[in-house]
Amino acid sequence: MKNKKGFVPSQIIFAATEACNLHCSHCFVSQTPAKLDYEDAIKFLESCKDSCINTVGFSGGEPFLASDFICKVSEYACKNDFLFDRIMTNGVWWNTQNQLVEILTRVYNSGYDGKIGLSYDSFHNQPYSKILAFIKTVYSIWNNTSMIEIQSVISDNPNDKIQDLENFEKLSEDLNTEVSLNLDKTGKGIIVLQNDQIFLPIYRTEQSFSSEDKRAWNSKKWFKDDFCEGPGQILFVHSNGNIVPCCGFANENEKLVIGSITDNLQTVLKNACSNKMVELCYTNGLSKAIKICKKNKIRIPGKTTDICAFCDFVCKNL
Repeated sequence: MKNKKGFVPSQIIFAATEACNLHCSHCFVSQTPAKLDYEDAIKFLESCKDSCINTVGFSGGEPFLASDFICKVSEYACKNDFLFDRIMTNGVWWNTQNQLVEILTRVYNSGYDGKIGLSYDSFHNQPYSKILAFIKTVYSIWNNTSMIEIQSVISDNPNDKIQDLENFEKLSEDLNTEVSLNLDKTGKGIIVLQNDQIFLPIYRTEQSFSSEDKRAWNSKKWFKDDFCEGPGQILFVHSNGNIVPCCGFANENEKLVIGSITDNLQTVLKNACSNKMVELCYTNGLSKAIKICKKNKIRIPGKTTDICAFCDFVCKNL
């Protein structure tokens, strides 16, 4: 069914910084000193009041390495009736328990009451003890044992898959929860750790590959067009200030840039209306680019079920 809305974002995600304390092999973020200015972010949010944008989230890099940004923007968002989505974190950015408590308490006092999205898997290879300490500290400070969600990428390495599952089992034991699994044969799906107080979902997803990686093209069928309802319908603000229309890894491509943090919302949405990639992704459907490539004799390496990988290919080749 064709999407009749086009690009109508409801959320803005700020990549507060590109800095990170980890160097994960599957990560597409360029680790540079780039940081967003909270005053620019707040000024942009001012232009978003009483608009389609009603929700704020934080990403990175590691956003807790820019905790001042999170706190300042959260304070403004809270006072102006924006909702919160999530802060995506690796959970091990801290050095001491005192530092962890201090920074999380500041974020709590800023009014932030959204989710904490915790990336935890063999790619990140975090010390289990720090992950457990992070989870317990979040639960304690917010007094909310359902605010953490774990995002976990499945490794091709069978030993890593086993280690991940063992870590989740251990986490369940230490949190005194029951485990329920709803996974397909590839391991993709959801694991839930739950008791009378705790609800902790673990979303197991497949690894994404850039369009230049042969592993992106191993499928026997094409992706199903969803008009980017998964990673899209948002404004993602990169640490360098560029604004793009999705949070998928392909958003590093210049062809998806629709404005800057120093613009206002009206300008960004106007730019989006004239952006060919936005039209493909949100109005015509990205699968239309398959025919365009064939018409222009652009060789596609194979088929892929990863819409972000194909978007990356289109940005680089059309």
